[in-house]
Amino acid sequence: MKKIYNLDHFTEKNWSFVLIKNGKIIFKSKAERLKPIILSIEKHKEQMQGAIVFDRIIGRAAAILLVHAKVKEVWTPVISQDARKYLKKSKIKIEFKKEVKNIMNRKGNDLCPMEKLSRKMGKKIIKHLLNH
Repeated sequence: MKKIYNLDHFTEKNWSFVLIKNGKIIFKSKAERLKPIILSIEKHKEQMQGAIVFDRIIGRAAAILLVHAKVKEVWTPVISQDARKYLKKSKIKIEFKKEVKNIMNRKGNDLCPMEKLSRKMGKKIIKHLLNH
């Protein structure tokens, strides 16, 4: 019998990222920032197609990477307006608790560096992040 997961289940855990396919956890991580998404794309790209992804914070850069990976659904406690619009435009189902105007840096005094980079580079950020 498949275990039923939802946003609340993963919000309570210490994981920052979880990849779920056909009701099974394929990959999970406690790493921060975009690292778990990048690792998942590098190691599980095929399994990401049509999968569900939980991520603690979804900004525009994360959204671009998840669209590239062809996930079908994203669960997150916090999503930026740009990320929500980008995922919606790509017909990816989104479940979130809170929408914020922007994802900010750790000090809270400027945009997250990846938000800035994704605005400047657009989809070119995929190649930039996956080739490092």
